[in-house]
Amino acid sequence: MSRRFLSVDPPDLNLWPTAKGLAGLWREQWRLVTLGLVCAFAMTGLSLAIPIVIRHAIDDAIAPTSGHRAALWPYLAVVLVLALLRFCINFVRRYATARTGIRVEARMRELLYQAYLRYPRAFYDRHATGQVVSRATNDLYPIRYFIGWGMTQGIQSLMMIVGIAIVLFLVNVKLAALALVAMPFVAVLAFTFGRKVMPISREVQQLKANVTEAADEAVVGIEMVQAFGREDDVQARFGEKAEAVRDGVLRQARIEAAFLPGLLFLPTLSIGAVVYFGGRDVIGGSLTYGQFFLFYQLLLQLVWPLEALGWILSLAQRATASASRSFAWLQGIESIPEPTHPTSLPTGPVGVRFDDVHFSYGTGSEVLSGVQLEIGAGEVIAVCGPTGAGKTSLLNLLPRFYDPTDGRVLIGGVDARDLPLEELRASVAIVTQRPILFSIPLRDNLTAARPDAPWDEVVAACEAAGVAHFAAELPEGYDTLIGERGVNLSGGQRQRVALARALVAGARVVVLDDPMSAVDTQTERHLVENLRPALAGRTVLIATQRLSTVEVADRAVVLDDGVIVESGTPDELLARGGLFTRLFGEEVSAAA
Repeated sequence: MSRRFLSVDPPDLNLWPTAKGLAGLWREQWRLVTLGLVCAFAMTGLSLAIPIVIRHAIDDAIAPTSGHRAALWPYLAVVLVLALLRFCINFVRRYATARTGIRVEARMRELLYQAYLRYPRAFYDRHATGQVVSRATNDLYPIRYFIGWGMTQGIQSLMMIVGIAIVLFLVNVKLAALALVAMPFVAVLAFTFGRKVMPISREVQQLKANVTEAADEAVVGIEMVQAFGREDDVQARFGEKAEAVRDGVLRQARIEAAFLPGLLFLPTLSIGAVVYFGGRDVIGGSLTYGQFFLFYQLLLQLVWPLEALGWILSLAQRATASASRSFAWLQGIESIPEPTHPTSLPTGPVGVRFDDVHFSYGTGSEVLSGVQLEIGAGEVIAVCGPTGAGKTSLLNLLPRFYDPTDGRVLIGGVDARDLPLEELRASVAIVTQRPILFSIPLRDNLTAARPDAPWDEVVAACEAAGVAHFAAELPEGYDTLIGERGVNLSGGQRQRVALARALVAGARVVVLDDPMSAVDTQTERHLVENLRPALAGRTVLIATQRLSTVEVADRAVVLDDGVIVESGTPDELLARGGLFTRLFGEEVSAAA
């Protein structure tokens, strides 16, 4: 697939209802769509032409009253040429429509993935990973098949129905009216079928997403499942969700079984009527053998378009249900807003200021209440407090994982919301409590935020973060492939890689959220000794529960229930005997 296709600007999905969205994705592939429709039109003409030629061959060369047996061969040659031409055109049509569906599926998946990368963290707080994955996988297959096959086939089926009706009326009006009397009943049946199957199709897609969610939870949490012997419980929950999918699909199948055969049965009645009344006309001499064959053959050809319309209608309902779920996320969820009038950061070291910051996750009380905190350029500050005090929430405001509900977060005197998101994220490096590593070589994990970083800077960062020690013991050193989520590294090693990655990024503001919680005491002492020189010139915020890490900082602030209750150097805070002392006093006593 060409990059030109993948780089097409995303359409304005906010203006699209689901049907227009599907049509819009279809129109994006207008060259392939046009080729498919031209082939469908040619297929319709050829499918009508062949029985017409055979009709004349019967009347002119085969019927008992004809006297031109020699004329049979030219007719046969014409039929063979038309059949070969139809074969070639059918091949092109199928290839074009299949390619259309595949490219639309890829386009839709790309749009969803682009959106996923730009949605705020709050989106992922509300939606399970399995649901997110399902909309970019399970929900796209019905869209692919409907757009790639169903829409073109539906148009071709309608052309066939109209073309056959025209030819039949041109040959014999009375018999054509008799043959087509079942068509209104077919239309009513198809409409009723669509109305019944649509809600079930939507439900089935949601149930499939639930299965994906259950499977994802079991795989991600397999250690806990096995450690606590919960395999049977997890299997039972997964079985319930899988059975719900089975029941939904069976209900959908029952509806299809009740309606789709009717779309085949009604045209068959028309064929029976034509055989009876047409046969009488042939015997009576008012209808030729060729005309009778033409009626019979065209009615046989009419069965598939009518049956196909039923299948296409079913596929359309599934695709619409799937698309409505996907478009709901593309239309209804706002990405992190870019500034209307962007401002750049000043050059050199930058300070950070939390100006009367309030924050809530939207589920109840505030997590942060009027936080007022200023950090000078190049200052290292430790953010302490009991569990649930709001430390992580405060740090997550700096890279705009969330925006404050009130107040401002300023970096270098500029409101973070006025900075282009790309510049902001390049200026703020973060190490989270549970760092995620990619399934790529170690050296690529280290340079993920800055691929062009000089190798000597990478090595220096690895020395400061303690990565160099264990990297030398890996099978291929820095070229060792790191397993998914860093599975082949210990928790402490993952934290050290994440810390080195943040140092390599070269950001002017570094956010460390409990960066040494998984390392042993000896390693921690080594890191503390090397960390301060490596952070020189950068503004650093460290959330931690360890006094040894706090000692790296110039100053510490203590959060309690979303409010800063203490501020000062670690020694000053210990001397006050307040919350800071209650948090770290035991460590001081143990060290003494």
